[in-house]
Amino acid sequence: MGGKAALVIVLGFAFVLTYVSQNLGSASKKAVGNVSLYASASESHNLAVTAANVALAKFYQDTTWRGTATQTFPTGGVLRGGFTYATVNMPGGNLKLRSFTSVPVLLGTGAQGMLHDTVEVILDRNTTQSFTIFAWMTNSENGVYWITGDTVWGRVHSNGKIYVNGSPVYWEKVTTASTFSERPGRGANQGIYKNGYETGIAPITLPNDISMVVNAATSGGRNYIGNITVTLYPGTSADNDGYVIVVAGAARDTIQLNDAGFNGTLLGTGRVTVSGTLDGRLTIGSLNDVYIVDNILYENSSIPATNDMLGLVADDDVIVADNAANRTNCEIHGSIFARTGSFTAENYSSGSPRGTLRVLGSIVQDDRGAVGTFSHGEIQTGYLKRYRYDTRLSDNDVRPPSYPGFYRKTYKIAGWWENVRAPAWWD
Repeated sequence: MGGKAALVIVLGFAFVLTYVSQNLGSASKKAVGNVSLYASASESHNLAVTAANVALAKFYQDTTWRGTATQTFPTGGVLRGGFTYATVNMPGGNLKLRSFTSVPVLLGTGAQGMLHDTVEVILDRNTTQSFTIFAWMTNSENGVYWITGDTVWGRVHSNGKIYVNGSPVYWEKVTTASTFSERPGRGANQGIYKNGYETGIAPITLPNDISMVVNAATSGGRNYIGNITVTLYPGTSADNDGYVIVVAGAARDTIQLNDAGFNGTLLGTGRVTVSGTLDGRLTIGSLNDVYIVDNILYENSSIPATNDMLGLVADDDVIVADNAANRTNCEIHGSIFARTGSFTAENYSSGSPRGTLRVLGSIVQDDRGAVGTFSHGEIQTGYLKRYRYDTRLSDNDVRPPSYPGFYRKTYKIAGWWENVRAPAWWD
């Protein structure tokens, strides 16, 4: 009996070992197959992402390109005849890039299956930007110099040559479509650029009119014929309850800034004279010139806490008047826009120095205007400049009511979707 029992035990162990060995072999084979399939699936997905990036590169080189780019792999290669394609089109008016792979792969059974991966990219065409994103922008510098003592907090851009004498300070990046020019005999550019500078970039075109302001003033705002005087008054300590008094000839008009029927825009077809303290949001426009006859201040000038915001928009010039109120410093809170003219000081080259011209906001002008004269680095007439950017305006969607914007062909990725699907035979 002992011999038979021993034989049964040996045969049992042999059967168990054979079964375990077969299962281990099957598991090992399946593990190798799964690893291989995982590698193939990862490769298929990575190819879809790569094709999307290749198409993006092609598109950014030529943003008018619409079409399909295809890459086919040789039959004898690692991918055994697979292909990728990426296409850019505008379904429903929306700009979309779609990348797709079709990669053959050997299954564990020895049969051939196909792996497919998709990447879709939605491109947003942001065609307009507010001019208020600049602390300072000019179309032409008009030979006017930045000098020692001048300081700008915020982005600076010019479509023309920037003239530098001494060491003005720029706290944000300075860009120009042209170059820099130093005063003859003064050596290399000595400006202090806290965030660097860049030359030769694309110019930014000013609009052909101020129709955005005109349209708003005639539809929900206030539109006045001829010259007007605008005086700003704060309300109570509460926000947005200030008011404006407009004098047009013999007529006198009072506008409550929190009036639900007022869209925040007023326009004069002639000269517009402005002064006072603003409590609310307002854009004042002129089809001629805007004259600043005294300080223009926000009731709350604490940035970014305040919600006061002013736009001063002239089809021609924005001018700091030469009068008693402005001969000992002048302070302006607001975004200044002179479409065909300049931001300048009246009679800037005569008389004695007038102190410092301070602007909290932004300045955009076609032809740079002077606000003072200097000799040997010292102010002789007019103003020194202290221009501080209103950092709230760095958000393209934050601007005074109906404030002008500019067109720039920019594209940003608004959505990126990757489809990673396990095949039906995945184990």
